[in-house]
Amino acid sequence: MRKNNLPLPPSPGGVCLKRKKVISLDSKSVGSRMKKKRLELGLTQAGVSTECGISSRYYGSIENGRNSPSLEKLELIANVLDVSLHFLLNDRMDDMELRVEQEKCRLEKLFDNVPPDKLNLVEGLITQAARLRILLDDNWKDIIENGEYEKFRQSENQIAYDRKRPIVENYDNRDKTYQSIIKQLTDLLPQGPKKDKRSKLLGK
Repeated sequence: MRKNNLPLPPSPGGVCLKRKKVISLDSKSVGSRMKKKRLELGLTQAGVSTECGISSRYYGSIENGRNSPSLEKLELIANVLDVSLHFLLNDRMDDMELRVEQEKCRLEKLFDNVPPDKLNLVEGLITQAARLRILLDDNWKDIIENGEYEKFRQSENQIAYDRKRPIVENYDNRDKTYQSIIKQLTDLLPQGPKKDKRSKLLGK
């Protein structure tokens, strides 16, 4: 994996040189939720933008779906509107749940011949595996986009140095758990097709 020295958001225990990260989202849906909540609170675009420390023109472009804000800006807006970040990003959560369901269907097709007495166990393992697979895919995209390393320093006066990003460790840990679950699933398969099924489980 190629090292990327672009600075990223800070993490606890030190100072991480950061850049604003624009997230991928359905801008129109997010803007619609923002507008609905703002009107419910009886607030103006100018009032919300002032509280967030951004221009009213920029806020209006976000609310109208013409601009995608950074995650930091969206968190500020969520706080002013007294809603959670999850509320504004609900479309993203819905998309994730849909992907999990699709992955579950893919795995379930590979276990159509599992003995009835093992179905409950398999169902639980498949749900865990599907959720982990989606998280792993998203983590990998983030690592590819933003790199494996970040610039970090313990204090403002210290020279910044490269360190592995926390998301890389999260990816490695989740991947180990995923591989363990896949092994449990393949061990439940009949002996004959086990090898073929395992290859299908590990690769789409």
